[in-house]
Amino acid sequence: MIVFRRRRVHLATLEEWTPSVGGIDVYDVLDAPGPLALAARSPARVCGLWLRASSDYPLTLLARDLVTCARLVPRSHVVYEGEEIDRECLEELVNGRPAPVGHPVAGLVLPAGVPREFRVWVQEGATLQHADEVALLV
Repeated sequence: MIVFRRRRVHLATLEEWTPSVGGIDVYDVLDAPGPLALAARSPARVCGLWLRASSDYPLTLLARDLVTCARLVPRSHVVYEGEEIDRECLEELVNGRPAPVGHPVAGLVLPAGVPREFRVWVQEGATLQHADEVALLV
């Protein structure tokens, strides 16, 4: 079973984002857009991002920034706070596939997508869910 560690961090702090031993760190950036903050810090190990869309940072812009950031930082996991249809749309867009039917941006495709397949997870209590997979959140 995959183990994820949620790390709430600030871009503006000088302290290092030291990786945890074992598991995958998922950074929840509290003071900047997550993809941009992660690209600025450039961790060397595979990690993830904890994200949410908003009216100021819509899903399509979030997906575009994830694709751009994925070329700079090794990452293959995202935890998304939001509706299931948006989670599914985000996963399709970052992986270079069309947004699903039924979503307001249905059919939209981001050219190229990420260099390595992304999984977009949702939190369910103390676990993260992706399709039929479950991961532990500590």
